[in-house]
Amino acid sequence: MFNIKITHTIKSILLSIAVTGFLAMSLPSFAARYDDNDHHSRNDNDFSAAVVNKEACPVNAYPGTPYSGYPASVALDAEFGLGAQAITQCLKNRKDLKVVVRVDNTFMTDPYGAARLNSPLFLTNIEKMITQYEITHGLKIGQDIDIRVVFTGTAGALVTTNHAIFTKAATLWNAEITAGKHGGAPLTVSSDNPYRAIVERGLAKGMKFYLCQEASRTLGITMANKIPGVNFVPAGHAATADFQMDGYAIIIP
Repeated sequence: MFNIKITHTIKSILLSIAVTGFLAMSLPSFAARYDDNDHHSRNDNDFSAAVVNKEACPVNAYPGTPYSGYPASVALDAEFGLGAQAITQCLKNRKDLKVVVRVDNTFMTDPYGAARLNSPLFLTNIEKMITQYEITHGLKIGQDIDIRVVFTGTAGALVTTNHAIFTKAATLWNAEITAGKHGGAPLTVSSDNPYRAIVERGLAKGMKFYLCQEASRTLGITMANKIPGVNFVPAGHAATADFQMDGYAIIIP
């Protein structure tokens, strides 16, 4: 028993020496790759090519800004200051992109967690995605990038033609305005989905939308009040995982 304990102790010491020696050799080598003055890699080949992007960006100047008429080659310098263009990391991957977005709630929330009853979750991002992919990077949705959107939970109401959620939300929103809790324009009190056109805009651009059937059962959504063009999945979270395993990068707004 005494000999066994000694042997175990010796093995532990030798292992500790080996690990310490490995770290001593490895760390200086790793640190040597950096330049302390500018924090840039001395050898780009030592790092993932994903951080190296020499593609033109933006392909087209961002619309809606005072600089949208500028040539794309100087747009960012014009907007953010000299040198901004050179340090902007735009998308390197611009072919065969696959993205899945999972939307879980009907409305956005404010910084304190309260529902912003006039702001649908994700739908306001559809136009931004179109701008970023098609205008800024020169891609075509449905060709260069495949965007799938899975609606689960109360977000299912967003892909309906009408739902009681919208009646309740408008009523509460208007009451909050009357009580002086916030500003904003009153909403029309109706079960009609006020965001239907945004969903149809995404569909028309080539995005593919899926509605969780578990959410549909809870919310009372059927073929009769589902927006045409929106498909079903049996379960939203399982479908999202399935897309991920098929190579889709996930975005959760």
